[in-house]
Formats: sequence, structure tokens, C-alpha cells
Amino acid sequence: MRRLFIALVTVLTSSLAQANSVGVATMVIGAPTAVSAGNAESVVLKGAEIEVGSTIRTGSGDHVHLRFNDGTLVSVRPLSELAVVEYEVADSEVLRFRLELSKGVMRTISGDGLKRSREKFRLNTPIAAIGIRGTDFTTTTRDAETRVQVHSGEVVMTPFGEQCLVAALGPCSSEGSMSLVGGTQDILRLRAGSKLPEVVSPDMAGTLESESVAPSPVGDTRVSVNQDESDRSVVNRVNSDQQVEPFNDVEPFPFIDTDDDLVEQNGALVWGHWFNVPDGDTWSKPATSLIGRFDPTVSNAVYGLFRDPIHAGLVAPVRPQVSLKLSAADATYTQDAFATKARVSEGVLFLDFTNNSFVSKLTVDTDRAGSVGLEGVGVVSPTGIFVSKSSSDRMAGAVTPDGLEAGMLFEKKVGSGVVQGISLWNH
Repeated sequence: MRRLFIALVTVLTSSLAQANSVGVATMVIGAPTAVSAGNAESVVLKGAEIEVGSTIRTGSGDHVHLRFNDGTLVSVRPLSELAVVEYEVADSEVLRFRLELSKGVMRTISGDGLKRSREKFRLNTPIAAIGIRGTDFTTTTRDAETRVQVHSGEVVMTPFGEQCLVAALGPCSSEGSMSLVGGTQDILRLRAGSKLPEVVSPDMAGTLESESVAPSPVGDTRVSVNQDESDRSVVNRVNSDQQVEPFNDVEPFPFIDTDDDLVEQNGALVWGHWFNVPDGDTWSKPATSLIGRFDPTVSNAVYGLFRDPIHAGLVAPVRPQVSLKLSAADATYTQDAFATKARVSEGVLFLDFTNNSFVSKLTVDTDRAGSVGLEGVGVVSPTGIFVSKSSSDRMAGAVTPDGLEAGMLFEKKVGSGVVQGISLWNH
């Protein structure tokens, strides 16, 4: 009798959870978390149910795709925080749908239910109300500024005020409202204190802090690194009992960076792009074509690194230590919203599996900032994901179980610009 009671409670609890579910996580990279209305925090896994009152939080290497019950798709990018404030559907018609993006970047693609009930949707940011007449759009926000780029359909943006309340639904209609129709690269921008949004070109928009996404791997294993340049050869601790090789003992190998070195990606690790193909990229595959056939590892807002499932699992290296050489790389230097091609001229990725750690050195030649050196040090997880602990020279990647192949993201701020790129390595 007791077993029957427990079984009934389990079934009822499961049914209740499904009844409260408003959507599901269809793709997860990294270790994003969901905070419930009751402040219970959990890691979001693929297939996880999403409920009203939940807040999705992504770290620097996290990425989540959500599918709501009406078919609406939402992509939550790294370093973002999205709350599901209201959601109600009856007979596939959306009655109430309100989201709140407090920081970061998200893309929204209306489902069939929402397309029929556009006046019932609202996306709020700290300073703006966003309503739709369509649509497929990307929103980027921080406290002082919100931006929207429309891929198809139409968006209406309005600053909050007496005629545009936070708790309302649908697009606001006031003197402060501005709309943007898809089909161009223009951006609808609202700055804190402004009474009216403005339409600007990407060149005029500049860069938001939330658009600069630091590549990081699964989980939050950050440990600070001593950045004292006078003692670089003896610092770079991973933690108090885990040391890595000094940088001075790891010398980079020369590398010839060509435009087509990433065209043939036939190894265990493959780079794919998430949405629009980056300028000058003639080689990366759409990430949607890789999901399902390959396992995602690390990611930023542009690229994701996918690993052949045959080469997944726990690390079982053939050597306790190995220095990998670059086999392919792609890099850019961005300053004042203008990106130009950069070249990687040398690099090394040293893996110390005895201490579960790595160090890496790269030199990137740019047209406006000269030669830029990057140095990273960090932990290699049991599944082969690794991340640097430096707050300035950011690196993250994945290695095959045998320790002889790797892929890595890299990024470094240089003055008012940023050097960033992706790479593949082998022995």
C-alpha cells in the first residue's frame, strides 16, 4: 500500500510539473542555470521544462535554446539573464506572454500561436518595452541602452512612462514609440534618458559591453590568475595545489595562417556558426546542421565548437604531457565597430594531464594594433573542456580523449579594440 501511495504521489507530481511547463530547453551548451519563482536554482539540461517565474542565467560560455508551447523559439546567448514573467495559452492561442531581458542578448522567433496573438506579447528590458508585428528579432541590452535588430517582420520600441507601463502587453503606442521593419541591417536603439528610440546603422551603433562575449567552457570553474608581469614565469596558479608549467618553458611554434586552412574540417572537432554567416567566412557549417550529429562543447555568440561523439567521453591521454601545434585559425581585430582580418603567426597549446591543466601562447598580427600576444592558463576537465583563468587573455576549448587534437576560442582587449578568433590544434 505504501509503495502504491508513493507511486501515485510521483505520478501526480510529474503531471503537475508538466502542467506548469510553458516550454522546454531544446539545446544547451555549458552550464546555464534556472532560478525558480521560489528561488530554487538548478542547472538547465537539454529537455528541461521551463516554468513561469523562472529566470534563465547564462555564463560566458553558456547558450540555451528554448521552445515555448506555442512554437515560439528563444535563443539566450552568453552572459544574459531572461525571466519568463507571464505565459498563458488556450487552444493554441497565446493569451499572455511577457519576457524580461535584464541583460545580455537574445533572439526571438515567433511561433504560430504568437503570430496570431501579437498584441499579447511583450519583451521588457530595463529601459524599453518591445512589442512585435511579426517577427524574428535579436535584442541586446544593458542598463543604459537597448538595441534591436529585426531579421523579419516588425518591432515597436518605446521607453517606459505613463503611456507605456511595464506590466502591459503588446506594443506601446505613444509619442515615444518607434518601429523598425526587417530587411535591412539597421538597429533600433534606445539610450537611458532618451524620450525616443533612434534608427542607426551598425557602423554608428558602436559596441555594447554585453556584445563582447568571453569564450568559456562548461561550468563555472573560474580561479583568479596573478597578473604580475614582473613574475610571469613563476605565477599562473590554477589553485593552491595545482600548478602548471611556467610560460617561459613553453615556446610557440611558427604558423602560416591562410584563408582556406579551415575549409577542410575532417577531424574530430568542427567549428560551426550560430546564425548569420560572419563576413569573410566561407568555410564554417551552420550549427543547426551539426546539432544531433555532433556534441557541442564551447561557444561564443558567433561560433560553436562541436566534437564527434566517437571522440567524446572521459580524457584518456596517450601521453601525460603534450605540446600541440596550430593546424588552422581564423582571427579578426575589431575597433570602433569595424572588423578587419588578422593573422595568427605563432602558437602553442601545452596540455599537462598529470595536473589536469593547460597553458597556451598565441601571437596575432593586426593591421591597426600591431602584433598582439595572448597567454592563457587553466584547468582541463575530465571530459576534455578547458578554460583560461585570465580576465584579459580569454581562452576556452575542448580536447579529444587521446589528447592529440583540440579546438580553442581566444579573445583579448587591446586598447579600444578586441582581438578574437578560433583555432584547431594537433600533434
